[in-house]
Amino acid sequence: MPKGACLVNTARKEVIDEEGLMKALEERQDLKYITDVMPDNYAEMKEKFGLRVFATPKKMGAQTSEANINAGLAAARQIVDYFATGNTRFQVNK
Repeated sequence: MPKGACLVNTARKEVIDEEGLMKALEERQDLKYITDVMPDNYAEMKEKFGLRVFATPKKMGAQTSEANINAGLAAARQIVDYFATGNTRFQVNK
């Protein structure tokens, strides 16, 4: 990563190798890490790296009222489209 980079994880905990991340943060004083998925070793990371590491207590991706409303509307539109036109574009079980 370039000098002064900040790794942002808004996906899943599993996409980050936490041991590798700790090693990278130790070797590169310019790196930062921000996530909305609490690492297993967050207390240790905060103690070692202070403000260079930040995590929210839980996954926030779709936990807003707007995101939930939008997801509901999208699902409803897909259901209506299926009954109106037979569109199976978003079918998961085939």
